[in-house]
Amino acid sequence: MSSVLGAVIATFITVPYLVFFVVKKSIYKVTRKKRKAFKISTDVTTFFLFLSIERMTVEIWGQSYYWVLILLFISGCVMITVMIWKNDLDLSMGKIFRLNWRLQFLLLTFGYFSLMTYGIIERILEA
Repeated sequence: MSSVLGAVIATFITVPYLVFFVVKKSIYKVTRKKRKAFKISTDVTTFFLFLSIERMTVEIWGQSYYWVLILLFISGCVMITVMIWKNDLDLSMGKIFRLNWRLQFLLLTFGYFSLMTYGIIERILEA
């Protein structure tokens, strides 16, 4: 049973957009709300994108650049905090974290596809 669970988790880390579609479909079936299903699926997928990009950097360059992902996350929090503060909006930690988490989804999506393209091209040229 643990090997099956491990295989499923490894697949979700390798291809995080499977998580997106599975969660989106599941939430939509339960709530019948497309917007809520989309938001929850992006939030869950962001976590798997962090893990996936870390594994991809190890596979491509042989070392982890997890510290870059942490700095990206912290700088996003600072940027969103300053933006909210300058516009005199409600400054709550939950709102800052949620906006940053969704910003990270966009940035990590770009990073995931960039690293995947780079890795494929590198392997083709290596052979």
